[in-house]
Amino acid sequence: MSFIESVLLSCIITLGWTLMFTVPKRYILPCLLMTACGFGLKTALVNHEVHLATASFFGAMLASFLGVYFSKKYTLPPKALISPSVICMMPGIAAYKAMVSMVQIGYFGFSDALFSQMLTYLFEALFITSGLVLGLSIPGLFFYRRRPIV
Repeated sequence: MSFIESVLLSCIITLGWTLMFTVPKRYILPCLLMTACGFGLKTALVNHEVHLATASFFGAMLASFLGVYFSKKYTLPPKALISPSVICMMPGIAAYKAMVSMVQIGYFGFSDALFSQMLTYLFEALFITSGLVLGLSIPGLFFYRRRPIV
């Protein structure tokens, strides 16, 4: 799948989530722009052989910075814009494969290969989710901090 196709498909996912979250119509375009930039950066970094968790961190951080900018511009809460635009970066495939491996262990019995496969996918999903959470929290630390760091 090409870069542009994957970014467009992620924007379609975001469009669905903005409708689910009942984001007002005039704010859907900034959500789509945040998705295109964040998911595009993640996809570009993965294509340049950066680890998926690191790429997800930087993609979520870019989308979150754009969300803070658009929230100040439109006087909205930032989470109303950021949440739909980052959902397309969730590690669905890795989590699904970890769950399937767990079910296979329960069905076929324990084996080292299945257990190793389950742990590999489980930790991949955990690290991607952690990268997303950290990427989402960085702009909040910069812009919404009440007291100085030092």
